[in-house]
Formats: sequence, structure tokens, C-alpha cells
Amino acid sequence: MKILVVDDEKLKRMTLRDDLRESNYDTIAVESPLIGLQLLQQEAFDVLVTDLRMPQMHGIDFLKRVKKEHPHITVIVMTAYASVETAVEALRFGAYNYIKKPFSSEELILMLEKLKALRSKTQADKTLSSQKTDDTNQETSLYQTLIGKSQQIQEIFNLIPKVASADSNIMIYGEEGTGKSLLGKTIHLKSSRQHQPYVSLNSYGLTTGTVESELFGNNDKQGKLQIANKGTLFIANVDSIPLNLQAKLLAVLDGKKHTEVDGTESCELDLRIISTSRDNLKEKTKRGEFLEDLYYQLNVIPLYLPPLRERKGDIPMLINHFLDIYSPHESIRIKPDAIDVLADYPWPGNISELENIIERLVTVNNGTEISKEDIPIEIKLPTSQKLDTTPSLTSFHEIIKSTERELIEWAMRKTQGNKTQAARLLSMKPSTFRDALAKHINHIEWEE
Repeated sequence: MKILVVDDEKLKRMTLRDDLRESNYDTIAVESPLIGLQLLQQEAFDVLVTDLRMPQMHGIDFLKRVKKEHPHITVIVMTAYASVETAVEALRFGAYNYIKKPFSSEELILMLEKLKALRSKTQADKTLSSQKTDDTNQETSLYQTLIGKSQQIQEIFNLIPKVASADSNIMIYGEEGTGKSLLGKTIHLKSSRQHQPYVSLNSYGLTTGTVESELFGNNDKQGKLQIANKGTLFIANVDSIPLNLQAKLLAVLDGKKHTEVDGTESCELDLRIISTSRDNLKEKTKRGEFLEDLYYQLNVIPLYLPPLRERKGDIPMLINHFLDIYSPHESIRIKPDAIDVLADYPWPGNISELENIIERLVTVNNGTEISKEDIPIEIKLPTSQKLDTTPSLTSFHEIIKSTERELIEWAMRKTQGNKTQAARLLSMKPSTFRDALAKHINHIEWEE
């Protein structure tokens, strides 16, 4: 497992680097996010351990950039006791977990060991499964991971065989994390093209030049249109493709031919395109942000995946499904009170966020049971204080102050006014908790 540590505090950075190397972790430590971003472009890392308060770039902005450019890297953030609310925000933007300062290297190593063991176990299970199943069973397995008993999902289940056999282009609408890519792959595996290439491109956040070379190729490589020929091309966030490249894509689809970069030859194209969009493309065409002709080419069969908050009855099934994935050889049970907390959360990150939470719970779990107390604090925050977007500068301090007050009130209610237990519930030192309580004592109520 290769680790990148980013921290502007030299002594802590060097200590972590040396201790991790002694524990056989291939570790590089740097002092700034900008250097970290350069290294991430040059080398592959499994885990990023980063501080949140650093010069040049705030840790939250660094996290967003990393998760956008390297979505598969696991991020652990380091934060001080007084910045728990910032750590909660980091989790909302894709961090895997956080560790509170001051901490020992042994605490971080223990977290990494659990993560490594979980990854090894999951990979071993996947390898064993692939050795025991043929292509048909793999297809069925993938199809069954679209889990749910809600009416919306059942309607999707009923449509899959029909739209798969139609061989028309498909547009899948839905929020991020609802399972659009899984639905696209399932449709491909149920279609007559199942033994042909399935090629994916996520155009979100890519530069115009990158999108062009990825789709149409360049002098050094074939484009995905060619690679997917005879099969399926899956384009995630197709609405983020620039207008000039939309026109180029439309010309290729109209002519059903792809011309090489040097213009010397062209090949016949026979492929199905499955696209996704988080926005209403019809409205975008009215505003001139998406070509109307391309919209009609791609939107032949529209499908919609609802957000998880609209299908809460499916949450217990999904929880058990992810528990089976991340603890297949352990009897980890989730208690009803924990399920109630998870079901009550609005899940802005949808199924992807739920999977991340279950993986984290399994990783840090020391027993055979997950209870309400084990649920991460950001899930238990009052709904009014959950931060879906980065707060504006004018409201930042007020939001932090309000969140602190909400947390203290929540902890005091949970412990019936016991300050020591309330401090422990929030992982705060009793003295720190008492100081925070004193600031808000006239504005909170905790007595039932």
C-alpha cells in the first residue's frame, strides 16, 4: 500500500513518514497540497493522509481536487479537536475517515491495517468469485446488484430486458451516486452486444482537449468511439461536453463513420451509446447549452434513477448487501436503532455515500454488532445543519457557530445533561467541552 502524507508541520510530517516506513508502508511526505497534486499526477498512491489547515490551499479544496482527478484514492484527513465540523464537511466531500489531533502514529497505522485487510479480503472474494462463475453467472450477479423493492426500482427492473433488446441509444437521468453506471453496464450485458466491447468515458471535469482526444483519438491512440465499435459506449455526464465537440460527435453519429486524425481513412461505426446526465437536457437545449439534434440522437429511450431519499424502504436491503460485500466471512449485525438512523438521513451522495459509510463502519468495527453509537457523527447531525455545499464566506463563521451549538445541545440531550458523557460522545476533552458549553449555555435547551 503506497501512502502520500501532506502536512505543513515538518516534525509531524517526518515522524509519520518514518513510522509508516518502519511499518512497511511505502510512504512519501510533502509539505504542501500543490506538491501533492504534482506527485499524484506522476505516481499512483493508494491512500492520501492530509491535514486540513495548510497555506496555499485549504484542505477541503485540496480534497475536492483530489477526488475529482483521482476518484479511487482513499483520503484520510487529520484535524484538531476544535475543527470536528470541518472534518465532517470533508467526509461529505469524499474523505474516507478522519483522525483527530493529537494522535500517535500507531493510531493511524491501525486504521491503515484495517483498511488494508478489508481491501485484501474484498479482492480475494472477487477473485474467488470470478474463478467460480462463468459469463452468464457474472451477468446475473451484476443484474442482481441493482437492489430494491420500491416501486421505482421494480419498474426499472421490468424495463431492463425491453430496452436492452431494443438496441436504441439510452439516456439515464439521476443524481450522482444513484447507480447510473451500474444500470448502463447491466443493460449492455443483457443486450445482443454483451460479448462486444463496453467502453466508458466520464466527461465531467475534463478539459476540451482531453474530451476530444478521449472520444475521437489522436496521433498516439484510438478514441473511445473506435474502441467501442460493435459494442457499447457509456458516456457519463454527457451534458458537460463542450458545444463544439457536441457538434463533432453529432457529425460522427449522423454519418456513422469515424475519420482518423490524419484524415486519410474512415471506419464504419456500429455502436450503441448509453449516456447519463444529472440535469434536464431538454431544458439545456432551450438555453442553448446542448445541441438539440444531439439530444434527440442520444435521448431515444430516457430512464430515470430516483435518489435514495425517495426510496428509503430499500435502505435496509442495501445495508445488508454492502455488509455482505465488506464482511463476507464475519457475522457483523447492524442493530435496528442504527438502521433507523441511516434510514432517516437524506443521503445527498445516494447509494455511493451509503456504501462508503458501511465500508467505514466495517473497517473500524471491533465487534460483531453495529449500533446507533457507531454511526459517524455527520450522519447524526440535525438535518438543518447538514452542509450540502461549501458555505459562503459571509456565512461561514455563523454556520460553524450554529453547528457547534446544535452538536452540544444534541449531546446534552443524549446524556441527560451529563457533561462528562456528552464530551465523550463528541470525542472532546471534558475541559474543551465545558468551555464550548459556556459559550452557548443561554441559547440551548436539553432538558426533556
